[in-house]
Amino acid sequence: MRYAASFVLSLLVAGPVVAQEPVANPSLTATAGGIRDAAHGRDIALHRFDVAMRLHGAVAEGTVTAEFANDGHEVLEGDFRFTLPQDAIVTGYALDVGDQLVDGVLVDQPRAKAVYEAQVRRGVDPGLAEVAADGGFRTRVFPILPGGRRTIRLRFTVPIGVEGLRLPLRLAAPRAGWGMTVTADGMATAPTLLMPDGQTGRWQDDGQNNGQRDGQSATASGKAALNGAIVIGPVTTPDTIASRHRSGERFVQLTGALPPAMTAPDAAQGGTLRIYWDRSRSRLADRHEAEFALLRRTVAAIRPQRIEIVTFASDGATRQTAATPEAAIELLRGVRYRGATSFAAVAGDGAADRCLLFSNGRVTIDRASTFAPRCRVDAITTSPAADMGWLRHLAAGLGGQAHALGEDGDRVAAALATAVPGIVAVMDGDGRRLPFATIPAAAGRWRVVAQAPALGRVTVRVGGIDITRTVEEATPFDGDAALVATDLLATLGANDQRAEFVATSRRYGVASPSLSFIVLETPNDYLTADIAPPANYPAERLAVYLDGRKAMDGARADAQRERLREVTAAWTTQVAWWRQRFDPAAAAKTARRRGGPVPPTVAVPVAAPAPAAPPAPPPPPPPPPPAPLPAGAAAEGRDIVVSGARVSSWGSAPAVTIGAWQPDRDYLRAFDAAPARFDERFAEAERQAGGVPAFYLDTAEWLRRHDRTADAVQTVLSALDLPSANATTLGIVADRLERYGAIDRAIELRERQATLEPDRPQPRRLLALALAARAALRPVNARGDLTRAVALLREVAVGPLDQRWAGIDLIALMEANALVPRLKRLGGTSPLDPALTALLDTDVRVVVDWTTDATDLDLWVDEPGGERAIYSHPRTAIGGHLSNDMTAGYGPEEYFVRRAPMGDYVVRANVYAADRLDPNGLSLLTAHLFRDFGRPTQRVEAVDIELRRDERGEKLIGRIAMPRPK
Repeated sequence: MRYAASFVLSLLVAGPVVAQEPVANPSLTATAGGIRDAAHGRDIALHRFDVAMRLHGAVAEGTVTAEFANDGHEVLEGDFRFTLPQDAIVTGYALDVGDQLVDGVLVDQPRAKAVYEAQVRRGVDPGLAEVAADGGFRTRVFPILPGGRRTIRLRFTVPIGVEGLRLPLRLAAPRAGWGMTVTADGMATAPTLLMPDGQTGRWQDDGQNNGQRDGQSATASGKAALNGAIVIGPVTTPDTIASRHRSGERFVQLTGALPPAMTAPDAAQGGTLRIYWDRSRSRLADRHEAEFALLRRTVAAIRPQRIEIVTFASDGATRQTAATPEAAIELLRGVRYRGATSFAAVAGDGAADRCLLFSNGRVTIDRASTFAPRCRVDAITTSPAADMGWLRHLAAGLGGQAHALGEDGDRVAAALATAVPGIVAVMDGDGRRLPFATIPAAAGRWRVVAQAPALGRVTVRVGGIDITRTVEEATPFDGDAALVATDLLATLGANDQRAEFVATSRRYGVASPSLSFIVLETPNDYLTADIAPPANYPAERLAVYLDGRKAMDGARADAQRERLREVTAAWTTQVAWWRQRFDPAAAAKTARRRGGPVPPTVAVPVAAPAPAAPPAPPPPPPPPPPAPLPAGAAAEGRDIVVSGARVSSWGSAPAVTIGAWQPDRDYLRAFDAAPARFDERFAEAERQAGGVPAFYLDTAEWLRRHDRTADAVQTVLSALDLPSANATTLGIVADRLERYGAIDRAIELRERQATLEPDRPQPRRLLALALAARAALRPVNARGDLTRAVALLREVAVGPLDQRWAGIDLIALMEANALVPRLKRLGGTSPLDPALTALLDTDVRVVVDWTTDATDLDLWVDEPGGERAIYSHPRTAIGGHLSNDMTAGYGPEEYFVRRAPMGDYVVRANVYAADRLDPNGLSLLTAHLFRDFGRPTQRVEAVDIELRRDERGEKLIGRIAMPRPK
């Protein structure tokens, strides 16, 4: 096994709200061999730790460098955690490759995660940097070799708040010591400075620091333990400070005093105050008492004649009025926090005199809705996971400001009482609007950072007043650009804006929950992952990469030219198999000849996967596809029996028998014991088990079984608001929404997952199937949905395909051809090539998918004659056909038989390895069992089964019973 530096970096960017400081910062733990349990815990040393802060006006850039040392005799995985300053933006990540720190490259998070996990499972060397929403910085470092050291570097940008900046540092003594450096420029006067060893920082004027005449610096170092913080006091800056980004673009910080009339108490007292209260799952742990206290003070200051309370989440909005602040607070105390964050129900609200929004700003569903009520909106959050960029952008566009409510609410209360106007726009000399981001300012002042024109002046519009400034010589500094880029990214959340979002993020080096930094070591690693190395990749390695890239691009072009031919040949072979007639009476005899009857389920040996038999030579092109069988051709009384969590029954035929099953959970037993007390018991269980999507999936299904489908939808949407939610979560929730009838939202999530995972074909296939499902429900838009669905399935079938997903192409063609007759009846045209057009309708069809990478399972089907369709025997004597064995995760795998003899078809999954790295909890296998696939009588049952991490062997999915036709 080859070992090199493997780095997992989870950057959980701290939010803007004062939170309890960590016991240790940074903290460092380790496990042997990357096995993350208490038994494998080991000691690991922080060898060296350095922090460098550069203050440029009211913006700071920080660089943290940490070196780890493994003094033991085992290969270790290090777990390094670090709490960033409030409101920080991660702008860079690097790790050592040889003697050089190599920068990370921003890649779509699911792709970066997949590349990293594939490398870790092989014991080789990726480095992954992720940004999540629940605060903190985390890096997993694997492997750290015995006697070895590894170094990581993190860069971040943060605005300096009204009360200054605080970076807590509590660590045991690094053996090679620690060092702190703080430099400052663009200051009217130097701020106060406290170093983490408790000493006051002493500024030294070197005259030319960072190219600024007023540059100053302070340092501290030592080898003792630290239990303090770098504390920077409030800054006083000139009215105009220019900077130049490494791209050559200019940016400018602007500040000034508000006119006295703007800082006086709000004269427009009375009127209507509307309180928008986000009651989504993401707000469950927010500091509501602090919000209530602020609300009391604000209402007392502005004395509205009418108070409107609007609570909202993904299930809609409730609207009430309150006569007094206390009455309003009592209404809010009764709010139940559930569902996803959505502004759809309040998007088009009417006029009010003042509006206050209490939310964390992280919209997770109905993202196309625009929240634009006809009122000034001031946004308030107490969440450490708040998206302050989004909240600031929203509030600025509606004439207000965004506030992070800390422990002391005086400043926020004063700002709300006076209704201080926000920054409306920043413009160049020709009146063109420039991107900008607001920065918290002291009482009576305003502050903004904006992109500056190459030449000329800028004008800031504060309320109704224009203030024009001249932009002087710019100093090299990237922090201003990062803040402006973050505000701009808040406007680029739509799926069709993804390319612009990625390009903007890469230009300014801004990581986000959907874009992660990744570092690989060798040129071959980058080639295998299909990721371009960074600009500072070592020159000799870059040359090797470029040579390999040229060869790979040529080979890829050749492979793509062959792709359609290969798919056509494989499809022709499958059509020929489907067209054959098989003798059911010979099935049992054939099974015995191939090794006797199938042994009992509990005794089936699990052999190593054997290669499938080579396919027969391609036959001549098939004739035109046959028409679907008439409804009467299907046998009556045939049943599907499902063993698992049966979650849906689609189609019009009701003759389905279900073997009920549900996960073994304490909270489900509690719900069953007292259904009338569900809300009370749900709240208790959520406190204990509500950290992973499985809790909400289980509970939603319990609600559906108790005829509470609307509550089931709201509950399953709660999973989107979990801090651990990722692209996989989108797919899991979308699947349930489809089954619960919330098809539009399911498609929204499928669209988003397909956008976030462009390199994986499964999300596009599942999006196509969701569009087809909506077409069946809504004839008015069916033609458009079916046209896109068939096009997506064709793209999956004939587009570039990683060999890990070999087999999905033919499954997609099965599904596309089943949709084409409906599309043509509606006047549409099929994008399928004639050679790929053939409707393969079947008596029985089974398709399984699963939710995780590196989960190797096989679909097995035991046929009535005793023959088993299995990866090593994919074609059976009765015409059973099993698709390619998908060993790399996600699926799908498929079994079908065109003419199914009577008897039971027992469907199983054999699990070889379940994924151990997915944050969504246990892997979920979803099986769809079809009767009369591709016919007007088609119906299907879906079942979910959990795959536990240490579980191996068979799992019974269900049984399709085919009685004798009447």
